[in-house]
Amino acid sequence: MTTDTSALRVESQALVAFGRERYEDAVAYSAVRRYLSDVGSIPSGAWGTLEGISEKLHRDWATALSSRLSEANTARNEMERMADGLMQIAADYEGTDLDIATTFDLQNRDLLPYLPLGDGHAGSVRVRPGGAGILAQPAPRKAIPGDEPVLMIPDDNERLGATRNETLPRTRVVEEPIRIGSTDGNDLTISGGRTTYYENGEGDQLDTFIHEHRDTLLQLEAILIELGTGERLPLTDLMVHAWRSSPRIIRNRADLVHSAANTYAELRAEMGGELKNLKLYWEGSAFQAFGHYADRAGLYLDQLVTQTRWLADEGKKAATMLEGLRNAYASLGYQHIGTLIDALKGYLESVNGLFSSCSEPEKALLTVVQTFVGYLLDAERRSVEAMSELIKIDEQERKERPDLGTRSHDTTPFPQPEVGADAWSDRSSWAPRPDKPRA
Repeated sequence: MTTDTSALRVESQALVAFGRERYEDAVAYSAVRRYLSDVGSIPSGAWGTLEGISEKLHRDWATALSSRLSEANTARNEMERMADGLMQIAADYEGTDLDIATTFDLQNRDLLPYLPLGDGHAGSVRVRPGGAGILAQPAPRKAIPGDEPVLMIPDDNERLGATRNETLPRTRVVEEPIRIGSTDGNDLTISGGRTTYYENGEGDQLDTFIHEHRDTLLQLEAILIELGTGERLPLTDLMVHAWRSSPRIIRNRADLVHSAANTYAELRAEMGGELKNLKLYWEGSAFQAFGHYADRAGLYLDQLVTQTRWLADEGKKAATMLEGLRNAYASLGYQHIGTLIDALKGYLESVNGLFSSCSEPEKALLTVVQTFVGYLLDAERRSVEAMSELIKIDEQERKERPDLGTRSHDTTPFPQPEVGADAWSDRSSWAPRPDKPRA
C-alpha cells in the first residue's frame, strides 16, 4: 500500500514531492536517451553517396548524436542522485517507511510511448529510515525474457510512425530480352539488354527527370563505357549520387529530435518551480548546499535544451542542403536534355541516310555507335555549360553546409558544484523553516 502523503508533516510532503518528481525526471531522461537513439538513427543510405558530402554528414551526425545520448544519460544519473538523497532524507526525518506513488505526467506526445521503456519505470518509489542506498544508483531492472516493454506508437502520431515505414531509394539492375523493331520501316529501334531501374525515389524533380530520361541517359553511358572515353557519366557519376539521398527521412527524424529538446525544457521549468516551493519549507547549511546543486542541475538542463535543438536544426539544414543539390542536378538535366535529344535525332537522320544500303543487322549494330556520335558532337558545347552549372551546385553545398562537426557541440559535462558534492546529504543539517506554510 502506498503512503498517504497527506499524513506527513508539511515539510516532508514538500521534500517527498520534489524527490518523487526528480525520480520521474530520471526515468523520463532515460526515455529521452532511448528516444534519441531511435529517431536519431538516420539510415546511412538517406545521406546519399555524394563524394565528400554524404559520408561526412553521416559521420558528423552520428558523432553529435552520440554526445546527446551521453548528456541524456548524465541528466538521468543526476536526477536519480537527487531523488535518492531527498527521499532518504524524508524517510529518516519521518522515521517511517515511505512508499510513494508515481504519476509520470509528461506531456510530450512523441516521448510518451518511450516512457515505459525508461530505466526504473515503476508505480511507486520505496525508501526506509536509515537505508544504505542514499545517493546510490538503483540496481537495473532485470526483465524476464519475453516480458520486456514494447514500444507502441499511436496510430495518430504520423510523423513518429513514419520512422517505421521508411523506404530508401535503390537501383535495380536487370537483364531484359533484346527487342529490335522499326517505327517507319527505316529507323531501327533497339530495347532490352542490361538496364537499371530507379525505385523508391523522393518523387521530386530529380526523381521525375531520371524516370523520364533514364533510357536516353543509359544509352549514352553505355557507349561512353564501350569506347573508354573516360568522360564523367551524367547519370551514374553525378545525378544518381544525389538521387540516392532521402532528405524527407532526414528532415522528419531531425524534426522529431526537437521533441527531446522540448521535454528537457518542460521538465526544467517544472523543476525550477518545485525548487522554489521546496525553499519555502527548508533551511540549514545542507539545504543551502542542495540549492546550489539543484541550480547547477537546472543550468545543465538549459544547456541540454540548446544542444538538442542545435542537433535538430543542423539535421534539417542538412536535409535542405541535399534538397538544394537534388534540385540543382534536376535543373542541370532539364536544361541540357532537350538540346542533346535534338542533336541526337538530327545526327541519326543523316547517318541513316548514309548507311541506307546496309543490311538490317548492320544497321542494328550501328544504332549504338550513332547514339554515341550524336553525344560526342554535343559534348564540347555542353561541357562548358555543365561545368558552369556544377560550380553553382558546389556553391549551393558550401553556403548551406550544416555545422555538425563543430567542437563547440561536443558532450556537455555536468557543472562542478561550488560546494562538496555530498555536502547536502547530511540529514542533520536540514532544518524546517519556522515560517513555513501550514500546507
